[in-house]
Amino acid sequence: MVDGEGYKTEDLFDGTFSTNLPQYFRNIRDKSYVPDNQEIFTNTAGHESFMFEITEPPQVPDTEVASFYFTDLAECNESVENAVTTSFVLPNEQMPFTAPSVVKLYLEGRQKIVPGKGAGTAESVHIFLVIVRLKEVNSDVVISLNVPCKESAEEFEAKVQSYKEVFGAVIGSFKVVSLEAVSYTHLRAHETSLHLVCRLLLEKKKKKKKK
Repeated sequence: MVDGEGYKTEDLFDGTFSTNLPQYFRNIRDKSYVPDNQEIFTNTAGHESFMFEITEPPQVPDTEVASFYFTDLAECNESVENAVTTSFVLPNEQMPFTAPSVVKLYLEGRQKIVPGKGAGTAESVHIFLVIVRLKEVNSDVVISLNVPCKESAEEFEAKVQSYKEVFGAVIGSFKVVSLEAVSYTHLRAHETSLHLVCRLLLEKKKKKKKK
């Protein structure tokens, strides 16, 4: 159940960014392996999840970058069906704590994913996606919220609308605190069988290794 209350401030990537998340979302880093370029929070009472990811920007125009990441996510999820429902350039007032010059893209879409390595029936997942293009450090910040269908179609649509408000609150509170934490203006990357995985090198982690 989404009540719209009880948000808490979360520092992301050693304080490089921050945002407000509902208190019923918890960071899974202490329980599961998460790459350095990702922060993942899951609903402790449900199946929804937020992911914040820093990637090397793809060589596509700003107008196509949201669709690029949505398609990449579909390939990673091995989606059997996917469709974009809305996509647009996000107005500055919806992300007031980022510089007006920063390009911000918004997308919503649906994917059908077969859970459990292809076993079972495909379930619908509603994807909320925002891309923040930090061109001065050659990086994209990809913010996503996954809302899987675990109920009737009518209940699912109601849940999606509730989480649309939650997603709006999260991106509306997203802040670029300090890009000084990024040690390089590029990301090391390596290919996997499914997609490109990028790891952000953070100055604080670099210093810890030197000690």
